[in-house]
Amino acid sequence: MTRTRRIGPIGTTTRLIAAAALLYLALFDGASWGLHWYDAVLGLVVLPGLMLTIALVAGHRGTGPIRFTGATGTMLNCAVIVALLANPYTAGGAALFYGVTLLAAAWRAQPGCEATVISNWILRRDDQIGCPTFSPIDHAEARRASRTNSHHGRARTSRLNES
Repeated sequence: MTRTRRIGPIGTTTRLIAAAALLYLALFDGASWGLHWYDAVLGLVVLPGLMLTIALVAGHRGTGPIRFTGATGTMLNCAVIVALLANPYTAGGAALFYGVTLLAAAWRAQPGCEATVISNWILRRDDQIGCPTFSPIDHAEARRASRTNSHHGRARTSRLNES
């Protein structure tokens, strides 16, 4: 089964760069190993489990995919990210969570916030949460692709009409 890419090359590349930076922050404290067991539990169990629980609740309510992509959703998501990364007790786990999910989002070509990539993958959903960094890139690339596709469609129609 062929999967259509839903993000462009810039969205993919920026996700990979951000993932590398976050994983570096999570795994290294200066030149020494900086990951603690509680960071791994938070980043690989608790935060993905929380996102999975939210998606399961939304699925049971039968409301369709979550669409929290407007200004309020993006600002709330930004506040959560800042709170998790600014707190010394959650920073390592949050950096690990966001780094791993950014890699998965780039691999799966999923637009929007990387926090939903694992729950979307497991539950076969398409929940979207506004992302202050990647949503604008995804929208710009989608607009560019749309203009390119419509331009190619008009050029093809014009060539067919000339025949």
